[in-house]
Amino acid sequence: MDGLEELRGVVVIGATNRPDIIDPALIRPGRFDELILVPIPGEEARREIFKVHTEKMALAEDVDLENLVSMTDQYTGADIAAVCKKAGRYALHEDLHAKSVKQRHFIKAIAESGPSVTPDTMKYYEAIKGELRTRKSKEIENPSYS
Repeated sequence: MDGLEELRGVVVIGATNRPDIIDPALIRPGRFDELILVPIPGEEARREIFKVHTEKMALAEDVDLENLVSMTDQYTGADIAAVCKKAGRYALHEDLHAKSVKQRHFIKAIAESGPSVTPDTMKYYEAIKGELRTRKSKEIENPSYS
């Protein structure tokens, strides 16, 4: 035995955009051991997200990913994925036989989508990330705690 048997177990990962309504029992010691805040992607991360989601798309020559990256400040990875899908649908709505997705399709998708997480939401997440486990544990132990 090389000690690996001790490391085997079940790993559960959960994600939410509403940490304030997580069942307190889930974040007590021994359940979810780590709470990790995933920040809004920066410029380089958004560039990579666009590359991943446009990799298999036929992009017109006028598509400027750098411009799209700059237009999507505060967008999450999911927001960018939705923009790419929506841009493809706009191209098909315009021409059912479209051979490529153009810059204007992306711009329209961005204009009609918007980021799903606001700066105020991120400030809120930052403010509660340090206190969430303590506050929720106290709520379980003493329901009148607020």
